[in-house]
Amino acid sequence: MYSSRNSGFTLLEMLIAIAIFAMLGLAANAVLQTVLKNDEVTRDFSKQLKYLQQGFGVLERDLGQMVARTPRLLEGGRGSTVFQTGTDILDSESEALVFFRLGWLNPGGLLPRGSLQSVAYVVQEGRLERWYYPYPEPEFGAEPIKTVLMDKVLSVKYAFFVEDKWQRKVEASKLPKAIAIEIETEDRGIITRKFLLPVGAPAADKQEDNGGDTNKGDNNGNQNDDKQDSDGQDGNNSGQGKEEF
Repeated sequence: MYSSRNSGFTLLEMLIAIAIFAMLGLAANAVLQTVLKNDEVTRDFSKQLKYLQQGFGVLERDLGQMVARTPRLLEGGRGSTVFQTGTDILDSESEALVFFRLGWLNPGGLLPRGSLQSVAYVVQEGRLERWYYPYPEPEFGAEPIKTVLMDKVLSVKYAFFVEDKWQRKVEASKLPKAIAIEIETEDRGIITRKFLLPVGAPAADKQEDNGGDTNKGDNNGNQNDDKQDSDGQDGNNSGQGKEEF
């Protein structure tokens, strides 16, 4: 004789099954949230790394074609320094660097300027900015063209390789062999890079402000870039074993 009672899950078994599926759901959600968070962190890191690479790339190109040129004074004469650095320049929140560079492209001479460019690196509102003027000797009060290279910058310091040693303060009457830059950011901490400067860079005071010898300046800049690449990336071997800052 067969029993007519139907078999099934008891209430306890149902509760256990529901609890197991709930735990699996929570675990899967936790894994998904972790993956999404890691993906966001990776994207943010990649973005920061891209900005750093682009910023240091601009620095490398500018310093690789740095030229020994003294600025023209308001009274018509020329100063005695070929570059300027300090915290009291251009209202910078940290140390600023001002210099001249060659190799500013002007294909076919379409623009009314030469290949000489006045460049400044300034920190304002926590951002490292590159300033330049359309002409080497801008009018008094002229506004520079600004490009933001890095943000969340806390401080910037420069050191100069002169007389076979790194120095924080130099006379700036001639170009150093290399320049080191230390950038402290909120996210990445302290980052230090070294850049070789052109060996035997010509004095640009003898050139016309409109870049009369444009091709020569560009060729010199290209040769200096080639030499920089062959000597080692960014001059990291300059002054090995010596403290810059």
